[in-house]
This record gives sequence, C-alpha cells and structure tokens, in this order.
Amino acid sequence: MSAHRARRWGAGLLGVVLASGLLGGGTASAVTGATPVPDGTYAFTAKVTFGDARACTGALVDQNFVVTAKTCLTDGTTPVAAGAPTRPTTVVVGRTNLTTTAGRELAAVAVVPHPDRNLALLRLSAPVTGIAPVTLATAAPAAAETLKVAGYGRTATEWVPDRLHAADFTVQAVAADTADIVGASAGATICKGDAGGPALRDVAGTPQLVAISNTSWQKGCLAETETRDGATVTRVDDLGAWIREQTADVQVFGVTSGGQLSYTVVDSASQVVRATRQSTATLGFTAKAMATLNENTILITDTGGKMYRVDVTGLDPLTFTKTWVMDGWGAYDRLTYDGYGSLYGIISGSNELRRRTLTTEKPTTANDLSRPTVIATGFGQKTLTSSGPGRILGAVADGRLLSYKINGSGGEGWVASTLATTGWGSYRHVVSPGGGLYYAVDVRGMQPFRDANPYDGSGADLTSYKCCQPGFDQALLSARPWHGLVTVYGAQPDGRLTYTALDPVTGQTVARTVSQQTLGFTPKALATLNSDTLLVTTTTGDLHRVDITGTQPLTFTRTAERLGGGWTHDRLVYDGYGSLFGQAGTKLIRYTVTKTKPADPATDLINRKEVLASGFSVNTLAAAGKGHLLATITAGTLIAYTVDAAGAWSRADLATTWTGVTSIVSPGGGLYYRRDGNGVVTGYLDATPFDGSGSDLTAYAPTGTASGGWTAILSAQPYDAWPDSTRRW
Repeated sequence: MSAHRARRWGAGLLGVVLASGLLGGGTASAVTGATPVPDGTYAFTAKVTFGDARACTGALVDQNFVVTAKTCLTDGTTPVAAGAPTRPTTVVVGRTNLTTTAGRELAAVAVVPHPDRNLALLRLSAPVTGIAPVTLATAAPAAAETLKVAGYGRTATEWVPDRLHAADFTVQAVAADTADIVGASAGATICKGDAGGPALRDVAGTPQLVAISNTSWQKGCLAETETRDGATVTRVDDLGAWIREQTADVQVFGVTSGGQLSYTVVDSASQVVRATRQSTATLGFTAKAMATLNENTILITDTGGKMYRVDVTGLDPLTFTKTWVMDGWGAYDRLTYDGYGSLYGIISGSNELRRRTLTTEKPTTANDLSRPTVIATGFGQKTLTSSGPGRILGAVADGRLLSYKINGSGGEGWVASTLATTGWGSYRHVVSPGGGLYYAVDVRGMQPFRDANPYDGSGADLTSYKCCQPGFDQALLSARPWHGLVTVYGAQPDGRLTYTALDPVTGQTVARTVSQQTLGFTPKALATLNSDTLLVTTTTGDLHRVDITGTQPLTFTRTAERLGGGWTHDRLVYDGYGSLFGQAGTKLIRYTVTKTKPADPATDLINRKEVLASGFSVNTLAAAGKGHLLATITAGTLIAYTVDAAGAWSRADLATTWTGVTSIVSPGGGLYYRRDGNGVVTGYLDATPFDGSGSDLTAYAPTGTASGGWTAILSAQPYDAWPDSTRRW
C-alpha cells in the first residue's frame, strides 16, 4: 500500500475546505502545471457549497444528480446520512467562470452517500437542462495512464479562484476503491476545494469520468508547507450500476405469494429496470393490501385486519422491520397513497371508497391516520393506484381504465373520467408514481404507459412503451409516489419575488427563498398558472407574464412588454382548470386561459365575463378548485363561492372567526393557508371542501406552517395545474 493510501483521511483531507466567498480572489492563474479551463469546457463540472462550512467540486452524472466527495458534506465527525443535507447546499453547474451567470445554480435537496467510498450523490432541486452529464467510464484506471483532473479549489496564489482549472496527472497505482496519482508536470497538484472534482479520461475527444478527487498532500497549494507530492482519487469506473440505480426515479415495492418484500427500480426516461431484489425474511403474516408512503415506508394490511408499517432498512440486500399501527382494516382489499397526505382504500363487496389523512411520514397510531371520510360507493375497479394529488386510477374487469378526481363526500365529491374503454381488463396490477406514468402488469410482465397530461381527464394522449418486462408475479404491488410540495409564490413591494415550499403532510417549510432581481415595477396582484408561470399586474394596471427559471435560488424572466393594459384588479387567482378570476373594485371577473404561457390576451386570456357586476367587497381571494373560490370579509367571515361554467354563482359561509386575515392561498385538496397582519401563515384543512360547510374545517399542523415574514401578495400553485415540474422522488 502506498504512503498516500496508507494515511487516514484527516488533517490533509480535501473535504475540509474554505467556504466559497469567505476570501476573495481575482482571475485564477492556477497552480503551476495547471491551466484555466476555457469557457464552456467540462460544463458538467460543478461547484458545491455546503452551508458556510466548505466548498468542493463535483460532476453532473444525471440531469438531477451531481457526484462529489462524501466528506464535503460532513458536520464534524457525524457520518453523512441519506436524506436532506445537514446544511443548505448549493450546486453551480456549467459555470466555468464563476463571475458570470452561465449554467445553472440549484439547491441540493437530498444526499445519497455511497456505503463504502468517499463519494456521494446530490439530488438537485430541479433537472439541469442544456448541459450534458459526463459519461461514466467502464474501464479501470491503469498505471502510467494520464487523467485530466478539474476543480474549483485553491491555487498556488489564490484562496478562492473564480475559474475552473485543470491539469494532467499520472496514475501510479490502482487499488479496489482508489488510485494514486501525481502531477504529470512540475507543480501540478490538488488543493482544498478540489475534493469531488472529476478525474477524466479522454476517449476519442469525449471525456469519461474515471474517478473523483479524494485526498492530497497539497504540495504547492497556497499556505501549505508540505513537501510530499501526490494525491488519491476515488474510483467511479466500477460504480455505474450503483449510480444508475440511485438516479432512477421509479420505485415499486411488492409482496410475493410467499410473504417476502420485493423491490424494483426503473428509470422513467428509458424505462429500463435498473435493479430487482427480494428480501430473505418474510413479513410473518398474509398480506392483503399495501400502499407505499415514501422511499422507506410502506403500509401493509393482513387478512385479519391489522395494519403494519413496514420500514425498509436496506435495499441491497433488501431488509425491513415492521410495526403494528392499528386494527380495523379487514374490509379493505385495495389501498393507495397519493403522496400529498391522502390514503385511499376500497371496501371489498360494497366497493365503497374511503379516505384518511396522514399527518406524518411514518404513522405510528390511529391518530396519525385521521379525518376518516366516506367518499361514495361504486368504485369497482379491480386495481387501485394514485396518479397525483387527490387522484386515483384503476383498471376495471370490463377493460376500461378509469381516473377519478376526489374532492370529498357529498356533492362534487368526485369526478370520473374514462381514459380507455378496452384493453385493461387483463391487468392484475396498475401502479403509478405520478407524473403521468402508469405501469400495468399481466402474465407477460410489466408494461409502461405515459399520459402526457394526467389531469385532463382524457386518454387521447395515453401512449405505451414496448412490452414487457417479465418477472412481476408478486401478489401485491405499490409504487412509491413522487411527492409534491405546496408551492407558494409571493411579491414584495420592492418588486422581488418569494418562493416557499411546504410539505403537504407535515406542514413544515421545506424551502424559502427571495429573488435578488426585481420585477422592475411595483406589483399589485399575482396568480400562479403552473410550476413555472406567473401572471403579475402593476399598480398602474399593466399585466406581465413571469417565467420562473429556478427556485433555489429564485430566478425568473418576465415579458419585456406588458401583455396588456387595464388590468386594475386588486386580486388575481387561477383555479388550475383554465379559469382566471379577478377582483376589480366590487366586481368578480372571470377569464379563460387558453395557453400554459399566455402571450397575447386577445387569444390567450379570453371570454371575459363579469360573474358579479357589483357587491363583491372581499379582503382576500383564493381558488380552492375548479370554479371554487375562497374569500374573507372585514367582519371575519370565510366565504366559499362556486361559479359554474355558465357563470352562475352561489355562496356558502364556512366560518365567522377569520378576522384580521390579509391573504388566503390554496393549492386545492382542502388545504387553506391564511396570513394575518403580522405576516404569520397558518394552515387549515377542509376534509370536504365543496360541501358548503365549515364544520370539518380544522387547523392543520399550525406549528409547522405558522411562520412570520410572509409578504401580503401571495399565490399558491394549483395542484391541478399542468405541467407540473415540482414532483419529488
């Protein structure tokens, strides 16, 4: 073993680096023997900043993932764990010169540490487009081979260079997990800040990722006195299968006829199965129905009516523990979870659909599965899955594929759509993670389908992929849902926008950012059309479209010219189904939105209709669903308005204690968030939002959602708006 690999990660560890920006620097001249990288070269290289602790380097290996050194993400001696980073972590990709705005700057929302190597994957808050991920090498580094190593780390003269630099290194020795390297030219070395940087092999002009920077003696780095030379890199060439499995986004759990747990991971872009596994241990009971809550939590019922929480403790090999949660589930033979807090079950025999609300990601008792609601009978589909928030999907024995939007019980409790009339009767399982992806299983195996718009109630855009992936003979199957967020945009008086993401289950604030740039005008009203499109009016009556280009940090573009004038509305809201409502004085006005990104009001914001020509004197306005509005008045009454397709309206008073409310927003699904005069927002849940009654309206996780500093102009992204890029896996 060489001296380089013999010493432990410690004082010379590359992961212990200065945070970017703590000390400045001019244009990097790089360490002797290295050169600044030309603009646009190695665009897949990333700068990773871990809170105010340190900065490192990484490489884009997937549109959603960057690989870096695991030790870049440590707090003290605490091991890096899977899940959210312990400090706010940002990733800049495609910015060779850090003084420019090229490339993308995104937050890292999750860490996937490798179990044995100094390597971790960072999942980004949004996919990186326009920058090709680096190709993964499949051949091991060889002694005497030359590799190009790139990084944003310290140079011989600068603490924090503003430019990516690279140099050639020669491989000296190769071990199972690492390789020793030394500069191919005098003075070339690896410094603090280069940890996680790519070590590349050139293959016919295409760089391939062989390894990432690990440790170094740092000879020649600024302020270092070490005379020993060389460094080590962590091998990546043999981790292709592991990386591809971690970056795949569809997870399907199952229960075999013998009681073992099964696991399959599929890449949705290619529909390639990346891994399949089966547990050695059995559940110890006869499973009847199952619903996957998240990446490591499954609810499974037995034939005796007991519900268990199954916690996945490892994927390779597949291991788990189980915990009894409650009894009384014997009548259910189908279960599914929508990823947004709603657990659905169908009673055998009566085909009655029931819903419960989750208030935690890991329910322990019946209290964590609260607000039981009977929706209706007649849900006779033989399979049950969820395609999105408040939506279920199932195949019927007669061949139909049915989609339902579930609102609650009573009038407008649910809306059914037929996506297909034939061909689905033979499928034993249909599962969906969301996002318009459906996986159907029959005797041939698993068949993927994609619904271009899963919320439009039409199957005209439903297409299939090549059939079929064999081996899916489990008794039960359940897909992990792509979790979404409650997304709330805001506009400050100075023209800056705000972005807040709330967990719809726990109410916790997941992310909160304020843009550095301003709109260039004083905003008056704001409506969110979809995940990246806002309509904003000025105090002088101009209307602009704002396109969100990133949320962490919050960046945007807006139309240089106004879309139109005369938009003197005090408030704007969008219901997610094509209707834009505005309050102008005491009028309630409705428009039809014909495009996801309106450009010309004459064709894209049409059918102006005064629903109420006078008397609409409300203090706040929100949309709770298709044609459904919420408002408050000075007296403290919370009012629900229903507007039908013809423009006829009705009113129901839900509560009389909502005084001092300055804003209301709702993504749908019965979730209401109200802001008071102190800028504090508190969440509420209406279990049946369209029944005209507030008797089932209760505070919802107020300790999680209540927080100060909220601007007065707020707008939630409707759950039912499409396209939606806020999905999370």
